[in-house]
Amino acid sequence: MAGLLFGSQFIPSKYCTLFRSGAYNISMALGISLGSVLSLLFLGVSGITPPLSALAFAGGMIWVVGNYLLVQAVSKAGMARSFTVINFTAVFSFVGGVAFLGELPEATPFRLALMAGAVCLVLTGAFLVTGTRPREGATGERLRGGEAVTKGLVAAFVATIFFSVYNVIISFIINKAGASAGPTFISIAPGAVLGAVLVAFLAQNNDIGEWKTAPVKWHLLALSQGLIWATAMVCIMFGWMGTGIAMGTPVQVGTQTLVSSLWGILMFGEFRDPENRGAAVSRFVAGAVLTVLGIAVMALI
Repeated sequence: MAGLLFGSQFIPSKYCTLFRSGAYNISMALGISLGSVLSLLFLGVSGITPPLSALAFAGGMIWVVGNYLLVQAVSKAGMARSFTVINFTAVFSFVGGVAFLGELPEATPFRLALMAGAVCLVLTGAFLVTGTRPREGATGERLRGGEAVTKGLVAAFVATIFFSVYNVIISFIINKAGASAGPTFISIAPGAVLGAVLVAFLAQNNDIGEWKTAPVKWHLLALSQGLIWATAMVCIMFGWMGTGIAMGTPVQVGTQTLVSSLWGILMFGEFRDPENRGAAVSRFVAGAVLTVLGIAVMALI
């Protein structure tokens, strides 16, 4: 369920593409705050120590930087490409879960070899996907210019680092330190809001001004994405409490890749360039299959 929701969360952003990333990020973070309050109905209200609450707050700030980069990636490279590159979150979270949280202590050399092979599949798949950008100067309907797509994919990759650090922090709080998920989420949300405001303020065009003057419709769309993300976060928290991030994140990311790719290709026509459509779609499909196969291996071994 978390993968389905995470893979669908950027649909609202496709209907307000002129809303700059920093400004959009603020309204989305406010939606997350609202969702975090509602999440207490499912996650409980038991306490959390001040140090762990501060750590979760910092986690929210780290996450929102990654989300800012992902919003930019989606606007430049599309949902299908961006979310396939986000597969790297599964790789980094897997390493973080094993190396820093002590997950999968029973792993044998054979299992480690299988994991390494799975990582190679993910990296190869992502490489193929990054090669699907349109040729410079192509005519007809095309998704974006090649340079814009490249910048979007770079932003998506950097976002994976922030998301992976966030995953390690939150999994530590709820799995290692024993804090309840509800108050942890309540601590994450204000960190995300403050981080979003700071990122918007520091943006090249100072997106705070745009946020104040943006149409109500744009704010509502961003708020709706925040609520979708919050619902997905509730689901993945339950998943992490059962499996940890080393196993839970690959399953989540693999699912969201399939879902977001289908939305991007089928609903938003992200590969409609008639001059290279066949090659682009074939390359993308091959890359997506390899990526998801690698994640599946990581989840099953």
